[in-house]
Amino acid sequence: MKAFALLLQARAPLAIRADHAPSGFGCLDYLPGTSLTGSLAGLHRLLYPTQRDEFSRLFLSGRVQFPDLLLAPLASDGEKKNKSRQEIALSPVYPLPRTAQSCKRHPGFKSDSGQEADENGHGVSDTLFAWAVFALQPGNESQAIKALKKLHSCPSKDCSASMQSITGCYARHNGAFHLADYRGRRHLQTHTGIDRLRGTVQEEILYNREVLDEGTCFWGLVKASDEEAPLLQRFIEEAGHSGLVRIGTGRTRGLGAVELTLTPLQDAATSLARFRERLLTFDRKLKDYLASHELCNDQKPFYFALTLYSPTILCDQFLRYRGRIDETALAELLGPPFTSDDLRCLHTAAALRRVTGWNNLWGLPRAAEYAIERGSVFLFAYWERSGAGLDRLIEALFRLEEEGIGRRRNEGFGRVCVSDPFHFEVLWS
Repeated sequence: MKAFALLLQARAPLAIRADHAPSGFGCLDYLPGTSLTGSLAGLHRLLYPTQRDEFSRLFLSGRVQFPDLLLAPLASDGEKKNKSRQEIALSPVYPLPRTAQSCKRHPGFKSDSGQEADENGHGVSDTLFAWAVFALQPGNESQAIKALKKLHSCPSKDCSASMQSITGCYARHNGAFHLADYRGRRHLQTHTGIDRLRGTVQEEILYNREVLDEGTCFWGLVKASDEEAPLLQRFIEEAGHSGLVRIGTGRTRGLGAVELTLTPLQDAATSLARFRERLLTFDRKLKDYLASHELCNDQKPFYFALTLYSPTILCDQFLRYRGRIDETALAELLGPPFTSDDLRCLHTAAALRRVTGWNNLWGLPRAAEYAIERGSVFLFAYWERSGAGLDRLIEALFRLEEEGIGRRRNEGFGRVCVSDPFHFEVLWS
């Protein structure tokens, strides 16, 4: 598999409708992989109507995985006094884990800057290690919640606000974290209803449509097999800046014009050696944190975490949707010789979402499915009991991260990161 960075820049306002919005037409804060796949597939049929074999290889074979595109944080390349400064999209972009939290009154990373100086965020902290202390305490409840109490209030000077969970996307730039904040880059478009009989304005019908401003940027990681990678590159290079790509709703009203830029990524970033180093670093950091809270396990298990980078659709043997990844589910994903007896789920921070869609070919809505939400985190401890060594576990986890898990992976579902460094990089002592 080869990896590519896909940058999408809006050349017109974008309307990505959120289903079941409480009022009006709400706009999603990400671009679903299904919408991206459908738009590119329609454009391919328009540009190359006779290339049926190429169409099948790109969109029907499952060997090209189009991701959900996340909002990319914007940073200025000039000083504030320079009126001609330009904003650049930061990448790569990652979703915040559900274990992340920030100040209730001033959420965001400390490096983020708002319109005024006092709007700066008070920082973001991850609570996964603290929950590990809570899970591993042998019956001492007061000691178990000691690590969690430290994260109850904002540690910033002259601020005693409580901490709460924070969602969204972030990117690293010049050693600092930046949150994707598009609250000031949305607006409402007001429309009148049309009488179907007369074709004129319908009385008492007025509605709003929320759209993202022109210049909005999205980022995602596309994966393709070695055989399909050249086809994908050629197609995106020809169509990405042709001005024909349209995404979202309201396309007949001038909305949804975008440009696509595909950049190959170096294979070293996804090598097994770097993957192993990341897992060992996570395990060492967590054990050091446990030791600082006077927690030492004589059995010395190996700790790792699964962080979902996209919604994940998992089913059991009876085709029932799973709401979490437990020991049994992970053992099935890893395959033999691993069993549920080798694993223990220490902490789960997850949510469930309903997945709907529209099949343009059939002209019918898709059957609703249920997925584990993006950003869900599952912390595991592994003991070598079935004869499978640590090396085999790391190789199996590397395969899960490379190939994804669950159903509909070619539409952006099932992206997972093992032992995300975010969990210890933003840790508060």
